[in-house]
Amino acid sequence: MSTIKYAPLPVFIMDEEMNILAQSDEAAALFGEVQHFLEIVDEDSQNKARKRLGQKKKIKTELVMHSRKAKMSLYTVNCKWEQDKAHVICVEEDSQIRILSEKIEQHTARLSETDLELLLQKERLEKAMNRVIELSGPFIHLSNNMVLIPLFGDLFEEVIMKNEHRLLRQIDEETVDRVIIDFNGIGQIDERGVAALEHLIWEFQLMGVQIYLTGVTPDHSQWLHQYHFQANVKSISNLGQVIHQFFTTA
Repeated sequence: MSTIKYAPLPVFIMDEEMNILAQSDEAAALFGEVQHFLEIVDEDSQNKARKRLGQKKKIKTELVMHSRKAKMSLYTVNCKWEQDKAHVICVEEDSQIRILSEKIEQHTARLSETDLELLLQKERLEKAMNRVIELSGPFIHLSNNMVLIPLFGDLFEEVIMKNEHRLLRQIDEETVDRVIIDFNGIGQIDERGVAALEHLIWEFQLMGVQIYLTGVTPDHSQWLHQYHFQANVKSISNLGQVIHQFFTTA
């Protein structure tokens, strides 16, 4: 079990249940003392990790992982099985992805704090609710020509209508040709909300903007299908993957 201790990369040896049997000093320094491999894999990547790494053959894949230096980073994971043991090497991809992910998390945290603070002021409840709705579609620059619009709460018509003018104005005033709409913070969806979103996407596209959807869950997909969502958009399941794709192909 000590043969990988001095390996110059983060290396793990794990069994068929993904229990860690040994790890290199580099792995311990980066991830800490790990008992089970999924401890350091982001929740959204855990099913992928089970399926890909459990195939018992030489595999190369990408997983979003948690380390001591960053809560969320994209790693290239190489796995090779020898009988009932797997040798796993984890190499961090672009640090830019980690920086962008942390920026998004910080924005979400600020939104939550603002939401709570406003809602506690009962005499300003109506104004607070309107402000929360307006904050449900922030405009986050990922690069000079690409922005992220994460949606929060339930996707109702009011959420889109209260944000539509501001978002269109920002698109018009800046050089933007890619917009990523993130569904990770969306709860329920109703028919009028889908129609309003479809109209907003159509207006974006009239301005020459390519639209991408990410974070769409099976429940979201069912609602979108039920309410006949037909916008011409590209769907990518993982936000880290879409950012990685754009920044590595730019």
